[in-house]
Amino acid sequence: MPFINVQMLAGRTVRQKDDFMKEVAVIAQRTLCVPEQAVTIIINEVDHAHWSVGSRTMKEIQSDRVSD
Repeated sequence: MPFINVQMLAGRTVRQKDDFMKEVAVIAQRTLCVPEQAVTIIINEVDHAHWSVGSRTMKEIQSDRVSD
């Protein structure tokens, strides 16, 4: 029974997350030879201020990209 836990930055639409989970489920079923009911997917959304790359939060990094 595959349990797939995805960490992603907050901000994607419900449609994007639904589409993502469906695609991941199909791939898991096909590659692991398990039925659809055996695949569990959880998305944990993280606020941009709570995710860092090195010493900079994603909020800071994205703010810099906008100002360039």
